[in-house]
Amino acid sequence: MSVRASIGLCFLALGLAFAGCSARPTSEVLQPVAHAPSFTQKVRLLVATTRERGTLSDPDAFGPARSETVNHAALTISIPRHHKAGQIEWPDQTPADPAYHFLTTERSFLGPQAFYEEVRRSVQSGRGEAGSVLVFVHGYNTLYEEAVYRYAQIVHDSGFTGTAILFAWPSRGKAPLYLADRDASTYSRDYFERTLQQIAGVPGVREINILAHSMGSWITVEVLRQARMKGNGTFKGKLGDVILASPDLDVGVLRTQLDVIGALKRPIVILASKDDNVLALSSFLAGGTERAGNISTDNAEVIAAAQRYNVRIVDLSKVDDGTSAHHAKFAESGAVIAAIGRGLKADAAAKSSQSVVTAVTNVGSSLLALPAAIVGAGSPAQ
Repeated sequence: MSVRASIGLCFLALGLAFAGCSARPTSEVLQPVAHAPSFTQKVRLLVATTRERGTLSDPDAFGPARSETVNHAALTISIPRHHKAGQIEWPDQTPADPAYHFLTTERSFLGPQAFYEEVRRSVQSGRGEAGSVLVFVHGYNTLYEEAVYRYAQIVHDSGFTGTAILFAWPSRGKAPLYLADRDASTYSRDYFERTLQQIAGVPGVREINILAHSMGSWITVEVLRQARMKGNGTFKGKLGDVILASPDLDVGVLRTQLDVIGALKRPIVILASKDDNVLALSSFLAGGTERAGNISTDNAEVIAAAQRYNVRIVDLSKVDDGTSAHHAKFAESGAVIAAIGRGLKADAAAKSSQSVVTAVTNVGSSLLALPAAIVGAGSPAQ
């Protein structure tokens, strides 16, 4: 078999791992339904995106084209009555059945001023985890529609009640376009940094937590690095938890990034899994370099590095998420995503430094017991 054919098969496998066997959604799923169901739970999301608005098929869709400015939106997503934690029940009929399917009940496009006013109203509402913001950064090969519904599922299943903001960068949403996605994520880093700085300046925002998945971890760590170089690394002292789920990051590159970032107020949490088949393929395509999301947690050098950089690595290898890819355990395991939510809530209430780590590690017998599941549990080097 030729090298080109081998690479083609790799990308085919990667595409199947992400998308499964079902058809992927279209922008139609984000068009609000005529009548919002009264009997379902709703999730309110705010969106900041470097995707250009408007495609050939839908002038209101956010597609894969790069925008030269940050666009904003707000959506309300209905969670079906028969929802199973860790899953997205995509509509498979028209109209969708609110008892069994996710659906959009409200969508509006916002200018920058209106967006930050929405953030202000949300954090000052007094509801739930007031003042706490959770920013989700999606990964590679992700359509905008997939990012929105995934984040709605995360917010619902985690029980997070603060202000939920999606940062959607212009992934092309196609498995073979891995390098294009990497470039698109890098293109978005300055926009993402400015967005975080502006959120930090909104009255009532007390802490900004970041949950990044896969390639979304690349843009997140890059932003933390460049913000630190500019002297703004704490985002006005409001940077809270940083959770990197299945990070698609070269471990050597991550080390150099952390050299600049330094030890944060709370440890950076890496959710890793040795059976992550998507990252195994990413490692192969990168010439065999180890990825941070499937790092060997029994390696003494890894333990020493985690302690030095104030990083906590939680080993999710024993978690069964019911998939063959094992690349989104943070969201597809109901126990794990619920634990993340408990940890964020505890950190917001007690300003603890390790609540997310402890909560995720203690979700049940499927995980190793403390402290074996945590790498880097010692104090960071001074």
